[in-house]
Amino acid sequence: MNSHKAVRTLYQKLITLYPPEFNGQLGESMAQTFNDLYNEKSRHAQHKWFGFVLWTFVETAIGIVREHALLIKEINPMKNILTNLRSSAIISFLLLIPFIILEWATRADASRTNASMMLWVILWLLSMMFLVILIPVVRNVRAGNILMANSVSLLPRVFFLVVLAWMWVALIIDQMPCFLGGSGC
Repeated sequence: MNSHKAVRTLYQKLITLYPPEFNGQLGESMAQTFNDLYNEKSRHAQHKWFGFVLWTFVETAIGIVREHALLIKEINPMKNILTNLRSSAIISFLLLIPFIILEWATRADASRTNASMMLWVILWLLSMMFLVILIPVVRNVRAGNILMANSVSLLPRVFFLVVLAWMWVALIIDQMPCFLGGSGC
């Protein structure tokens, strides 16, 4: 009889591995269903309950992994926006590093102006806005979400991406002599 109690206890502990929200909603009923089926199997077949227990434990473990995977995939819009902003800001800064290094290497003895700092901020903001618009589009396409990728909202996004890229490239081309140490910058 101790083995029966141990099996029930182990199943109860296994259920606690489900995500808390899932466990709160279905954990009790799962444990009750398992107990009922286990009692029925152990009464009718003395030695066949082991296969039932093994199969139920395996199936429950697979369900736990599935629920955690669904929880990870679940899109939380606020979290997604914050993640997009953080990654976009970091990537934008990394895009500017070669130009910053180039300017500092070629203008080491020249005095800096506030206009130079303003240029870096504008370039950083342009590339960050570009990435904030681009990342959700790429995620939708990679996820196979064709409806979202081909929706009417895609056309304005592509337009803004082109405008932002054009502005960024135009600023880089315009300021390239300054980056290379030219006079009058």
